[in-house]
Amino acid sequence: MDNQDIRNSKSNSPNGSKKKNGIKSLFNLSPKAWQWAIYVLVMVTMLIWFGVIFSIPPASLHVWSITLGFAVIAGGLSLLLGHLVITLLNLFQKVPNLFRWLMVGSMIVLFNLLYPLFNQLYNVIFIITYVVIFSCLLGAGIGGLKGKDAKKPGQRGVAFGALLLGITGIMGAAAWVLWPGPVHDASWFTDEPTGTPALTVEDPSQEGSYTVLTLTYGSGSDKQRPEYGDGVDIQTGHVDVSPMVQGGLGIIHRLRQSYWGFDLSSVPLNARVWYPEGGGPFPLILIVHGNHAMDDFSDPGYDYLGELLGSRGYIVASVDQNFLNTSGMHEAVLGELQGENDARGYLLLQHLSLWHGWNQTQNHQFYGKVDTGKIALAGHSRGGEAAAIAAAFNHLPAHPDNFDIPFDFGYDIGAVITIAPSDGQYQPRKQRTPLEDVSYLVLQGSADSDVRSFQGSRQYDRVEFSEDHSGFKASVYIHNANHGQFNTRWGRIDMNASLWFLNRRQIMPVAEQETAAKIFISAFLEAALHGRHEYERLFENPLAAQSWLPDTIYLSQYESSETLILADFEEDLNLETTTIPGGRLKGINLTTWREEPPYLGTGSLRDTVSVRLGWNQDLEGPGAYNLELPADLTLEDNYKLTFSMANLSRDKNPIDITIKVTDQSGQEAALPLSHAAPLPPVLPYRMYKPPLRVAFEWEPVFTTYSFKLRDFEEVNRSFNLENLKSVQFIFDRTPAGEIYLDDLGFRSI
Repeated sequence: MDNQDIRNSKSNSPNGSKKKNGIKSLFNLSPKAWQWAIYVLVMVTMLIWFGVIFSIPPASLHVWSITLGFAVIAGGLSLLLGHLVITLLNLFQKVPNLFRWLMVGSMIVLFNLLYPLFNQLYNVIFIITYVVIFSCLLGAGIGGLKGKDAKKPGQRGVAFGALLLGITGIMGAAAWVLWPGPVHDASWFTDEPTGTPALTVEDPSQEGSYTVLTLTYGSGSDKQRPEYGDGVDIQTGHVDVSPMVQGGLGIIHRLRQSYWGFDLSSVPLNARVWYPEGGGPFPLILIVHGNHAMDDFSDPGYDYLGELLGSRGYIVASVDQNFLNTSGMHEAVLGELQGENDARGYLLLQHLSLWHGWNQTQNHQFYGKVDTGKIALAGHSRGGEAAAIAAAFNHLPAHPDNFDIPFDFGYDIGAVITIAPSDGQYQPRKQRTPLEDVSYLVLQGSADSDVRSFQGSRQYDRVEFSEDHSGFKASVYIHNANHGQFNTRWGRIDMNASLWFLNRRQIMPVAEQETAAKIFISAFLEAALHGRHEYERLFENPLAAQSWLPDTIYLSQYESSETLILADFEEDLNLETTTIPGGRLKGINLTTWREEPPYLGTGSLRDTVSVRLGWNQDLEGPGAYNLELPADLTLEDNYKLTFSMANLSRDKNPIDITIKVTDQSGQEAALPLSHAAPLPPVLPYRMYKPPLRVAFEWEPVFTTYSFKLRDFEEVNRSFNLENLKSVQFIFDRTPAGEIYLDDLGFRSI
């Protein structure tokens, strides 16, 4: 047999044919088959296309023809796009297999790494495209100059050009990573004179007179934490939270148990304590961290608050819940627990049980030293939500979603402080957590790139006071504060690997952020637990403490349980009705007038309803919004007019309006909003450096205004404030704008 016969016999053998053709044999169709496959595909596509177009209800021939025209153009562009994709794929076939395989594999690796970070396809595609192009250019340039073909005419120039472009791209990326980001701030200053008098009390962030002592309490057998193991000062027991936590099962459960030395059925009650030297009794503050890498322990991160409050006569316990956290970069191995926020709140109540027991136990070092009538719970991030959950659980007989978990708490929790909290990660009865008869403070930074919108404002909305309860609630939005700097262990960067992409220039210095936190938290505790109501003025208008606070913008919303609400826009669908019977609302020359839940930056809604008002003097003339009061309403000369407002305009200038009051006899008096302070512009934060995109750069945030009725009387001595007829908001000082308005009412000074 000659060589030709051997080749023919191999090619005709079944095995040889399979080896030669492989999967390609599946597509070995005749030209006519391919032709008719195209015909049928095009006919079916056109049938669906025409079916959809002709299913549109007819309006007019003109409108229908425009629709058909756009559809034809879109169809043509789609076919051209298909041709472009196939052309690129055909070109890609000419690239060596090894390069194709590794390039696509690298792109998949980068996508899996970057998409969870951004959750935005544009940013991920942009970064991957940039990396692939300039890395390949750099490598091609290096290889082209070193290869055998480098001396061929033109080859060296092409390789050198690729090398130059690759180096330029890589160096540009390195410079971009080192660049802290652009200045992206509001052009508004708070040093203009206003009618806000300065507070006459001491700065609450100043160290007090008590010597501060420290200790730890815990299981005494902690595997990872010596301060809660052999070095513990007070030994405590364990608690079962396994029915309240999802995840951590199977191999993940065993790996986490191996790391910690215990499982969810036996978690410890650990905390570090700062307490004043002396007999007491002292108010008790429990503070708990949120989610973070579980092996980068978070509970020491509130030492700056513990030292301050301890010196001012508070017992402060920073609760350890690191065993409920993720595992940072090792999360793929040790896993993440989910749905655990009710367990975080439950553990806070278990810590309160310890303190109540110690306070009643003779010969214990804390016997009689705890003022159990003055208790506050505080938390950061998920810990902030946990503090609110604990306060909601406090008076329940059992877990609201599992009656097999009995509760026996009922402690006198007078205040809840939440710092950049999450909200709604745990929802009892599939509804967000309510709060009643507890004073509430929430702090949030505009530069927070973890809890990216003001979620804690929703919990503010859900705080209610009964008629016989005395308390208040406040929210403070701190421009340029971030998430992590409220905890000294978390730092300046809020997300894993975000150091490269985050706009760091706008974030305020850590010392300033800690100072702001100390001022607001200490002042809140003085007012809520010690009844020093003069500190509440800080939350009515932070400009009253301008000499204490770091230089930035603060938006504060405030409501006292003693406020007589005239209009909170919750009552019905009628735009003209008020919350208090007998009143009436009226809009004049407005471009927008509707009632709706205010939105947050992430697209979610607040748990309240506000009125949205817009005006444009060029179109309608000066707009106005009028509140006519009930005829039988009687006021006293020590009352304030109070309301909350949020800016919706993208203009970088503040908004000023006129507030006019009219009495029953027709006497009028007016003051500008800037008598207290103009409404600040929206506070922008560009989370990522350009050219990366961000989901949103600002969100509407409310600030509360209070006007003494006596100040109107100073404008017009004939004005009778005790016989007030109406309050009018006149949009005459800013040519155009849009705002939210909420919680119109009166309260005593």
